[in-house]
Amino acid sequence: MSRIKIPFTKEQQEILRNNPFTLCVNDYQIRFTVEFKKYLLAEREKNGTPWKQVFRKAGYDSEIIGETRLQGIVKNIRNEAASEKGIHETSSIRKRELELEDKKTKKAIRELQEEVIQLQQQIEFLKKIQMLNTLDESEK
Repeated sequence: MSRIKIPFTKEQQEILRNNPFTLCVNDYQIRFTVEFKKYLLAEREKNGTPWKQVFRKAGYDSEIIGETRLQGIVKNIRNEAASEKGIHETSSIRKRELELEDKKTKKAIRELQEEVIQLQQQIEFLKKIQMLNTLDESEK
């Protein structure tokens, strides 16, 4: 039986990104910091806190994450903790996200620089027109 993947909306992604425990998020995935993973497991182990409540205490809305995704996250974190490598950051995903943000930033800077040049050219043109109008007025 295949699962239907429900994407996060842009608004949901922004909400998730604003949580300090979020490493990165895209349309279909959310990755967490090492601190959150440790917090999740410790909170459950020490206090027996239900998973949904642990997410809520960490500032996540379980409605945004969704029940199926939440269960998958918990399963993956538990498997990661039990693995030989242990709890770790998914750095390649974060690196890709940072590279994408960097490309977007560079593109935005380039576009703003081009806009400044165009505006400077327009200002110079308007100055020349104004000067010509002033000369015309003085000749009359």
